[in-house]
Amino acid sequence: MVNEQTESGKRLVAKLNDEGFEVRVAFWARLTDEEKWYLYLASPFVDENGPKVAYGRVFDVLQEMTDVWIDPFEIRVIGINDSLTQGALAVMQPKVPASPFAVRNPKPYPGMTRCGGSTLGGVSIVGAFIYPLSHASVPA
Repeated sequence: MVNEQTESGKRLVAKLNDEGFEVRVAFWARLTDEEKWYLYLASPFVDENGPKVAYGRVFDVLQEMTDVWIDPFEIRVIGINDSLTQGALAVMQPKVPASPFAVRNPKPYPGMTRCGGSTLGGVSIVGAFIYPLSHASVPA
């Protein structure tokens, strides 16, 4: 993974959300049986409109951004119920118990979460880097 890719991914996710394409969770992952890292964008838009329409929307936004260092073929759109989406969301769940006495850190961690386990959502991976969830994307 290269810093330019992670920063470009962050900007792309922000722009997509601004354009009404809700990205619930985004992450770079390399599956065990693949040689490249891919940017996964998990969105309800994929479930509602299908991957072909979702890719079209993502590529339209990507073309508007001249300072992004992501090859369009490095992007994968997935639905909310995809096992990778569910795995990434589970990794990002707060570890603080739901108690009136629990104290949450008021400042979210600004960096990415590294998932170095052997699986993500039951899928064999080499590794994953998950972007912080926005307040809007955290499931209730």
